[in-house]
Amino acid sequence: MTNQELQTYIDDYTMADFNRIKLMWNGKYGQEFMDDNYDFRMQVCEFVVPQIDTVSLDLIRDLYCETGKTSPLTFGVYNSFHLFADELLKRGGSKYLLDYIRGASHSMDTGISSGRLTISKQKAKELLNYFDELKSKSTDPEEQKLLNDFIRQRLEYNANREESPATNSTLSKAGCSWWQKLFGSE
Repeated sequence: MTNQELQTYIDDYTMADFNRIKLMWNGKYGQEFMDDNYDFRMQVCEFVVPQIDTVSLDLIRDLYCETGKTSPLTFGVYNSFHLFADELLKRGGSKYLLDYIRGASHSMDTGISSGRLTISKQKAKELLNYFDELKSKSTDPEEQKLLNDFIRQRLEYNANREESPATNSTLSKAGCSWWQKLFGSE
């Protein structure tokens, strides 16, 4: 696909185009993993990264979610996954919070990578308030599982951190305890 065709796909993206980036998994893991849309999705991701702040949030969300789904299947995570996570929260705020959490929840790799946030303290406070509101009102068991203490701690950390480029990451908060809390495993 040419650069112009990729740019057109990105600029004109609608839900009707989703099937081209959707995970189409063969049911196997690791080196046997196959996804009919993987190469195209990665091409689009790489083309989006330099212009991520101007690309439609629906496309960013779909790339983030579909790329996140591959993590437990490939035993890794896309190297720019965190940029998509950060952009969802920066520009999308509470509207995309559950999508952010879903993407972060696929594996320990997505959980850690998605924690590399550069959102402002103000945005983190807004997200934390929305998180607390959702947690107190939601009766959906899937949502309740997603609205876990680890994600709350991540938002709280960002809401209370000092404004400094050196402290933009919450990686120190991520790890095995997140995995255990989210999936209930030891």
